[in-house]
Amino acid sequence: MSKPSWARLYSTARPFTNPRLRQGVWYDVVDPNLGERVVVQVRDRRVAVHRRYLEIRDKRPTRFTVVYLATNTPNPAAGTARDLGRMYAVCPMCGVRVRLFGEPQTIECKDCGHKGEVAWWETG
Repeated sequence: MSKPSWARLYSTARPFTNPRLRQGVWYDVVDPNLGERVVVQVRDRRVAVHRRYLEIRDKRPTRFTVVYLATNTPNPAAGTARDLGRMYAVCPMCGVRVRLFGEPQTIECKDCGHKGEVAWWETG
């Protein structure tokens, strides 16, 4: 691989992978040369995903992705302390979900300390 690249799911993509890829998270591409598939690093595992499900960039993004859960999409965290509602941001550096209050232009990740712009125009 000549240069590092990063990938995330398109907002409408729901591929079956194990482990499951999360909306809004940028994953390190470890092997882009498998034809229709791309291998991404998900935690401690490598996962092959069909290229059509992914947005791929040469540089790691620095803006927070906004994730909107459709009303007909189940929220696995509903009723728990991890429930952030139907809209939240995802840190581009560590992938942690960040609660959104209002429509802030910038936010800070409590886990890794990354401060960045909220990309309201780029939803995950």
